[in-house]
Amino acid sequence: MIVKETWKPIPAIPNYEVSTLGRVRGSKGILCRGSHKYHSVDLYTNGKRFSRYVHRLVAEAFIPNPDNKGEINHINGIKDDNRVENLQWSTRSENMKHAYDNGLNIPPIMFGKDNPAYKHGQLCK
Repeated sequence: MIVKETWKPIPAIPNYEVSTLGRVRGSKGILCRGSHKYHSVDLYTNGKRFSRYVHRLVAEAFIPNPDNKGEINHINGIKDDNRVENLQWSTRSENMKHAYDNGLNIPPIMFGKDNPAYKHGQLCK
């Protein structure tokens, strides 16, 4: 199946576009993404540099956010898969729940009375 790539301008930074496949281009072509677990690009306008996460650029361009949620979730858990169909707006709580439910994040160790093994002041063995 061939997926068509659609491009939209990045509103806040002229002369750059972002695509549904998670690519960013400027007047000189496709930009290389950083090697951090979340891909980022450096965009320039009026002599100033702006570092932006690619997943945020894709979501802002292509995914409506009527509830004004502040985070973007990678649905399949792969942080460098910035295709529009792999992204969704989420709250911090929704994003963390998704990570725990899918084994992407390890729950914190609970101490004291919050630990399920805690009984009458001693931890069960």
